[in-house]
Amino acid sequence: MPNIVFLVLIGVLGFLTKAIAYQPDNIVLYMSFDQPPIKEVVQDQSEYSNHGKFIGKSKWTKVGKFGGAMEFNGESKIEVPHSKSLNMSKEITLQIWFKTKLPQKGRFLIYKVHLGGGRNYEWGIYLTGGSKSVSMYLVEPNDTVKWVSKNGDWENDDWHFLVGTYDGKSVKCYIDGEQADKAPLAKAARTSEGSVFIGTWGNNFFTGLLDEARILDVALSEDAIKEEFQNGYRPFSVEPENKLGLTWGKIKSF
Repeated sequence: MPNIVFLVLIGVLGFLTKAIAYQPDNIVLYMSFDQPPIKEVVQDQSEYSNHGKFIGKSKWTKVGKFGGAMEFNGESKIEVPHSKSLNMSKEITLQIWFKTKLPQKGRFLIYKVHLGGGRNYEWGIYLTGGSKSVSMYLVEPNDTVKWVSKNGDWENDDWHFLVGTYDGKSVKCYIDGEQADKAPLAKAARTSEGSVFIGTWGNNFFTGLLDEARILDVALSEDAIKEEFQNGYRPFSVEPENKLGLTWGKIKSF
């Protein structure tokens, strides 16, 4: 009997390791919004200190999906300046929880600006079609756009978990743990020194609540995304580059 229990435990641990295969240094941006911004600065809780600045009028609320959240009023955004850690071309995961009761059109919830010719973005997760379509977009170095979308209805004033990934081969989109049907192939994502924005694409501003914005430099698996949709992000203790110790990985549950 002890041998059977041991084998079961090994199997469970193996599944969890496979489902959530990343380390703290793979998280290049994490804004939990659990605390209000200080002087318009939004704290990045990754080890890379990619802090953002609020532009426009928004307000913090203590009633988010997990802890606090930011309420965007349709005229505001967060800008995160360029850093080397955000220049990803081979693997990407973009994640955010959103809640809206208004039809949204042409809103990147997270995206990176491209500086130079061609399209003005590099990658991003997108809400459009009156809040009835979500997408993951990626632009290759030759300015070819690869994207995948999933249709539904997300203006119901409930929380929804939007995720986009690129694993060096396929562009994928997930909403509430469910993957869109197709996964177009892409050679790489183009890069530049453009900023990352949350809550807007140009002057197309999001209206509603955003929570748990996160970017990783690896592509999470479908199992990992389902696990995080059900149970929240896994806990980590990280040390930012400015050496001020910080623990952001408190366990968050429904």
